[in-house]
Amino acid sequence: MPDGAAIAREFVVALNARDYAAIAALADEDVAISGIGGSSDMGRDALRDRLARHFAALDEAFGDAVVMQATGGSPVAIRVTARGKDASGAARSADRLFVLELDGGRITRLSMFAESGA
Repeated sequence: MPDGAAIAREFVVALNARDYAAIAALADEDVAISGIGGSSDMGRDALRDRLARHFAALDEAFGDAVVMQATGGSPVAIRVTARGKDASGAARSADRLFVLELDGGRITRLSMFAESGA
């Protein structure tokens, strides 16, 4: 059984590198997405598009990652501090929570939660 915590760490590293190919490789072909760029969506292409738009609007990097994994391996939650700049260039710091649901070593559902107004 693939290690959910290892997948979570790979996911954060790929996010910080803006390595959309690596993120897509971690995800199921029909990955369900919510909390990134508004409404829900599905698929690797949608995931790449949403992440690219997110990082175009908020130039941020994720640090202070804390990975929490359910017994049995899924879901996995990752609490991070997002630091960077908003569209106006102002420095910002905000908490983010990613929840990854895994099946067969692939991310089947990815949800991002942000502080209110962040």
